[in-house]
Amino acid sequence: MPYPETLEANPKIIFFTDFDGTITLKDSNDWLTDNLGYGEKLRKQGNADTLNDRITFRDSFWEMMESVKTPFPECIKLLCENIKLDPYFNDFYQWSREAKVPVIVLSSGMTPIIRSLLVHLIGPEAEDIEIVSNDVVDKPGKTKEQEDGWQLKYHDDSGFGHDKSLTIRPYAEHFAKRPNDPRPTLLYAGDGVSDLSAARETDLLFAKKGHDLITYFMRLTVELIQTSLSYLNPIKERELDLRGHKIPAIENLGVAKDHDAIDFTDNDITTISNFPLSPRLHTLLLARNRVNSIQPALSKSIPNLTTLILTSNNLAELADLDPVRHCPRITHLSLLENPVTRKEHYRYWIIWRCPTIRFLDYQKVKDAERSKATELFGTVKEPSALASKIMGIKSRTFDIPGASALGANGAQPGDKNYRVKLTEKERKRVEGLIRNAKSLQEITRLEKELNEGRIPGGGGDEEMMEE
Repeated sequence: MPYPETLEANPKIIFFTDFDGTITLKDSNDWLTDNLGYGEKLRKQGNADTLNDRITFRDSFWEMMESVKTPFPECIKLLCENIKLDPYFNDFYQWSREAKVPVIVLSSGMTPIIRSLLVHLIGPEAEDIEIVSNDVVDKPGKTKEQEDGWQLKYHDDSGFGHDKSLTIRPYAEHFAKRPNDPRPTLLYAGDGVSDLSAARETDLLFAKKGHDLITYFMRLTVELIQTSLSYLNPIKERELDLRGHKIPAIENLGVAKDHDAIDFTDNDITTISNFPLSPRLHTLLLARNRVNSIQPALSKSIPNLTTLILTSNNLAELADLDPVRHCPRITHLSLLENPVTRKEHYRYWIIWRCPTIRFLDYQKVKDAERSKATELFGTVKEPSALASKIMGIKSRTFDIPGASALGANGAQPGDKNYRVKLTEKERKRVEGLIRNAKSLQEITRLEKELNEGRIPGGGGDEEMMEE
């Protein structure tokens, strides 16, 4: 039943759900596109473009469905033969009927397909499931039964084609006006980009692992930054709280405005990079991430960094910490529970390489330690043989072929600071980009991106296309 009839039974829970790829194991629209339309590669490119705001979901989905020319009844027949139900949904649906929990399908797909699949997969009782979705109509001068005879009719004018939040929002508004009425818990289950608007309107989100919805919510988006807590911490610093979001990479911090401290604790960040110029920022808290490298230009982006907490990360070699030595004001550094702390002379090396540090791993640096460090490693102008050996050992990285000869960004032949860690897959892609470069300017651009800790070619988008 549509709103407000759904509320007449006073349900304790209302379960909104996406259909394709959530209730079903495969996305019916993806299946149509991959098998009857323009194919998987172009579809995945459209998904990546949508995820990165280069095209609206509405336009991308329209292109997908327009590429399918098969008569509509034949499309439904083929989908019924190839689309399978999630093995747990039938049991869940029977429970929901007994518990009087309304199940409402909100889909950016097409109602005739969804209804046909539900009845085929569940049985006649699936006729009771409310579906809010797009429709299918005849193309001008044709019928759905003909080749290239049908087209989408979008539910609304939004960039999604069907803005699912418009169905959920009246429920929330209803109880906002009636604060004393018993309010049901609003749940949503989804998997893709079209679920973004709905996910924000409900009390609890179930996102399918390994799909675009998880990818989006794990990203450090502009919206996440703008809605995160910004407060005065106990020492009167303006701090931005970005803890515990499973963020894989630092991005979009240009919208964070001025903060003294940023807390990235309990995320999945692997590289400290991609900071905009942040002269006010002086404290970075990155405990319990996956950091294994630091951008060489960190000191230029954060010139006044004084405190860097990297407890429980994956830094492995002493020379991997070299970018920290360029931070002229750093006084507090924690590397506890990193593999690098097990290296011989670890503490003396940090003290020698970063002479401004006063507290290392929460212990004050003593004058005797500084003397011992000098004894072991010599001076900056005349490093000892041991110091030279350590400086030459870094975690396995990818050197840019021919980049040092270009001299871009001040790099000199043999300069080993301008490196970025790459997986084997990323290394092969970068090699291909360099081989296929058509100009010196293109090679210089690739080098610059690697020097800044970024993976050329967009990284994530291409990887998404290949999966």
